[in-house]
Amino acid sequence: MFCKVVCFSIFGSIFLSLAHSQDEDAITKLQNAVLVLQHRVSVTEAQLEKTQTRLTQADVKLQQAEMNAATLKTQLTSQLNTAVKRLQETGVALSKEGARIAMAEKEIQRLKDNSGTTFVHWGRTSCPGTPSTTLVYSGAVGGTGYDTQGGAANYVCLHPNPQWNKYGQGGTSSGMYGTEYQDLDNLFGTKNAAKFLDNDVVCAVCHVASRSSQIMIPARRECQPGWTKEYEGYLMTSYESHAGKKLFTCVDENPEVARGSFEDKNGALMYRVIAQCGSLQCPNYVQGRELTCVVCTK
Repeated sequence: MFCKVVCFSIFGSIFLSLAHSQDEDAITKLQNAVLVLQHRVSVTEAQLEKTQTRLTQADVKLQQAEMNAATLKTQLTSQLNTAVKRLQETGVALSKEGARIAMAEKEIQRLKDNSGTTFVHWGRTSCPGTPSTTLVYSGAVGGTGYDTQGGAANYVCLHPNPQWNKYGQGGTSSGMYGTEYQDLDNLFGTKNAAKFLDNDVVCAVCHVASRSSQIMIPARRECQPGWTKEYEGYLMTSYESHAGKKLFTCVDENPEVARGSFEDKNGALMYRVIAQCGSLQCPNYVQGRELTCVVCTK
């Protein structure tokens, strides 16, 4: 609009000047030039209006984009906060679960520490050197007399320091005797069988902290897979024709005797056990061979 005013003012002055000179041709040319200029101004103004419209539309789109970006930012921030909160909750849950696991492991260890099993190491005053095996006490083997009709059928490992309660009450009773080795025929790898004959049998009670089961396997020197071998030896019991019957017992292959115990007083006795073919399957058993044994824990 400013261009229109200026242009008309300039050309108006020129026109008046030419009018005085009576130059009609110049006036005509000037008028035509003014019309051309007016057209160009109109076109320019139209283009400016279109440009302004486009700028306005672009500004609207920019504002909309900014609004969308702000909305997206808000949504992303909310999602991030939610994710952080869930991670924190998960961390708390994992921490609690970790504490429970630690308590469970502690309880398992406590149960392991308070569990285990025991076995008697017959013929020795010490325990085998297997892991987590400790000596409870050592003593001498006792049992009912070899010619006794009644009484108990098992050997026991007697403590060397007995504790008494009431005693001397009279009446009928059953006797506890010491136990002697009998008729070994060099079973324990010595040329002097008398080293063991009529000497008292010793024993040791052993505790295994890390294993909870124990078995004695007759006629074997090795344990089953997964079991720990505590010791091996020979199967022994009372003599088959004696009145007093005893359980089969696994005596260490390298036994000891109680010091100063050589006295042929009998009492409970221990004899080697041999295979008797017939009802016993031979082979794999062999007539007359001494039966081995092994004590295993797991």
